[in-house]
Amino acid sequence: MISFTRRLKEKLEMADLDQIWPGFRLTAYALYNREYVYLFNHPICQGEDEPLVFEWDKRFVGNTLILFEDVPTAIVNVEKPGSFEGNYAILMHELFHGYQTLMDEKRFPDELLGVQYPLLEENISLRLEERTVLRAAVDTTSKNEMLSHLKHFVLLREQRRELLGESLHYENLIETVEGPAWYAEMKAYASLQTGADAEGVYKEKLLQHEEAELHLRKSCYSSGLALCLLLDELYPEWKHRYFHEECTLYECIKEKAGLCDGTGSQCEYSMQGEASRIYRMVQESRLKTIQTFSDYDGYQLTIEGPMRAVFFDPMNMVNVDHQLLHQYFVTMQIQEQEYLINQPALTHYSESILHADRLQLNLTEKPLVNEKTVNIPGIGDFRGSMIEDGKKLRLMLAN
Repeated sequence: MISFTRRLKEKLEMADLDQIWPGFRLTAYALYNREYVYLFNHPICQGEDEPLVFEWDKRFVGNTLILFEDVPTAIVNVEKPGSFEGNYAILMHELFHGYQTLMDEKRFPDELLGVQYPLLEENISLRLEERTVLRAAVDTTSKNEMLSHLKHFVLLREQRRELLGESLHYENLIETVEGPAWYAEMKAYASLQTGADAEGVYKEKLLQHEEAELHLRKSCYSSGLALCLLLDELYPEWKHRYFHEECTLYECIKEKAGLCDGTGSQCEYSMQGEASRIYRMVQESRLKTIQTFSDYDGYQLTIEGPMRAVFFDPMNMVNVDHQLLHQYFVTMQIQEQEYLINQPALTHYSESILHADRLQLNLTEKPLVNEKTVNIPGIGDFRGSMIEDGKKLRLMLAN
């Protein structure tokens, strides 16, 4: 593990960051597995060349950016390292989010809009057309063709704005903050590839239609990347202005391409048949995911009482009929304490998806009942009482 983290550090130190993004500078970063955290470039490292190594704790979950000791810190899980190139690229992605924080980026979306994003067949059809047109704009070498494709793209997006309202703004904002991070990731990945079409690997995501509807948030990375690549062609200085603008990438490219009037002919691509199929597939996939969780044959514990989600992974949540499945982890505030649940968890809510009245967990070990508390192994103690019905367990929280 040490040799792997050292190699990543050395590659970062050798990187020409200005070739990735003008002015790009690194924040602190940490690589971790289920046992240890390897921290680099953080003030508490005191300039040491070797990482500060300490035992893993619940602050280190997912690949993301956190505030660690009040310092923006990119974290990447290397429990199953995979390819060096892939980890290097992902680390650069998260480090770019750190750079955005240093530059006081404020165009972050309300993630709850993404979780509650409506599933509409008409929107899927327009969105598939939109992504096809966007890919055509990226691929062409003719500026006139590029502008023609962009005109179609803008028309389609404005149609979706009328259909979705605020939910469309969520997509625009995700593209704006994640598109450049994916751009940095792509540049980092390409720097390690010799003779390979590294950019093609990333651009190809635009045409993965099923994935685009199954994973809305992540699909905006590729459309955001496409907008970055098109801005490179239309307005090469755009990256120098990126942190000084309030507009989204979509609004920026509309302006630079002279398409702000939003008039023109309809797109020639027809995706209605594909959209119908994908609509049914997404519905079935969500229901199946919830059902698979519920069909567990071990201990099934339902915690009943008021609780609130305080930290979650918006890319890995499934929302169906007031049931919200956190597929990997969630931090819940229960009885004024925060609990990291580092496993799938299903919450039931009435109005706000943050506020639940029930939480379902699948357990391999039976909770331990004490005089006034119940201990859930690996999670913690809760004040309340437990009711058993075979392997079906109910934990009634005390007031």
